[in-house]
Amino acid sequence: MRVLVEGNTASKAFILFIHGGPGVSSYFYDTKYISKNIGDKYAIVYWDQRNAGSSQGTNNGGNLHLDQMAEDLKKVIEVLKFRYGQDMSLFLMGHSFGGLLAADFLTRPGYQNMIKGFIDVDGSHNYPLNDTLTQEALLTEGNYQISQKRNINDWAPIISFCNSHKGNFTLEDSQQLETFATQAENYVDSIKHINIVNLILKYSIPDQIPLSALLCNLLYSEDSNFNKELAVTQFSSSLGAVTIPVLVLWGKYDFTCPLALGEDFYNRISSTDKRLVISDKSGHNMIYQDKEFLCNEVDTFVQNHK
Repeated sequence: MRVLVEGNTASKAFILFIHGGPGVSSYFYDTKYISKNIGDKYAIVYWDQRNAGSSQGTNNGGNLHLDQMAEDLKKVIEVLKFRYGQDMSLFLMGHSFGGLLAADFLTRPGYQNMIKGFIDVDGSHNYPLNDTLTQEALLTEGNYQISQKRNINDWAPIISFCNSHKGNFTLEDSQQLETFATQAENYVDSIKHINIVNLILKYSIPDQIPLSALLCNLLYSEDSNFNKELAVTQFSSSLGAVTIPVLVLWGKYDFTCPLALGEDFYNRISSTDKRLVISDKSGHNMIYQDKEFLCNEVDTFVQNHK
């Protein structure tokens, strides 16, 4: 598994990204703005999970499951502490699927004691609930947008699907909801619109992004039986075990992991030091859509708890 450490390692404060997916990459979070506005103060750790990004080896089919990946995260932390010192202050930042992986890690006995705090950025901790909330959020926003006579033809198939799928979602239903959630961001004027694919292509050469490895890992992970496991996975019932400081950052217009999901996470953890902050112009990709907001909040949180 690829682990890239950049930024101010002398600070002894480290932020470890847990990327989305499964099968995406930490390359998507390694932006010039992050480097300038967080990396100047703290070290940033970009970890590519197994079968993701530029990680290499066999397909790991028999070992591609959440329990193994939580143990992978533990090993990454142990290596970092061996390399940079046991006195380092380590923070986890989980996005999207990274939120589910972080929830697994944090609710294991004693594991949260390895870190100083957790930053949840539009993460998912409960996939069945996630599907229900995505369906509800798409219906609510879609009906509102149509009432305002905006993008009617674009919203129509989304609303039709959501009206005919109101529970007991299959894996295919879940994947279609995720597709519609991504598309829906383009139909809301309040969101800063971005094109992830264009961004990857734009920076692939100057940043030496291994596109072939990214694509192969992504295609394998998307077609893996691992997704059937994730579709029924939830940590809502065990989040009461989380007591460390937590910062929850959420996009107001996130349909992929709706705001109500962030509120469920926030309300269920037992941390006395916790904060939920909402970006009014962000969807699911705050790191691009409201980067100044994200960096300011992360900086304050790490400063207060390192």
